[in-house]
Amino acid sequence: MKTRTTGLTVQELARYLGSRVQVDSPDAQSRNAKLVTVDIANDEVKVCYDGSRIEHELSPELIRPVLRKLVTITDEEARTCFKEAYSWEEEVAVTVTRGNDYIELFADPITLIITSRGVIASSKDSGYRVGPARINARAILNYLDLQGFDLDGLIEAGLAIDDETAAV
Repeated sequence: MKTRTTGLTVQELARYLGSRVQVDSPDAQSRNAKLVTVDIANDEVKVCYDGSRIEHELSPELIRPVLRKLVTITDEEARTCFKEAYSWEEEVAVTVTRGNDYIELFADPITLIITSRGVIASSKDSGYRVGPARINARAILNYLDLQGFDLDGLIEAGLAIDDETAAV
């Protein structure tokens, strides 16, 4: 993604259709809303403000998705993410380590590391050597995307709102 100071494009906002967004208004306080319509052909987006069913057409530059930082992942979400990565059906005990910009999920003998930029690494300790462990990266990214995690650095770039600091 290119560095910029304006908002996301309509095409980029389409990813957040149905999600919570914040509408920045130069003449009023920012408001929470739900992104309800994205028309890429006409470069239009519409939102419904919290508690309303009325659709408001707005400029895409005024809309920022409300996302979570990866390090805020709960233990339950981490277990689900780990199970998605390896297509496991059974319950698994996962130890979660949170760094400044990554999480490490460990369930003996497998370690899964995911960075806040969506880089994924997996290894398996067989007792005498550590080697790569096959994972379903698409399942991991889809799961984290559905949970509203920012894996593109949008919060850091000011193009998204940190869920912890969103106006209620």
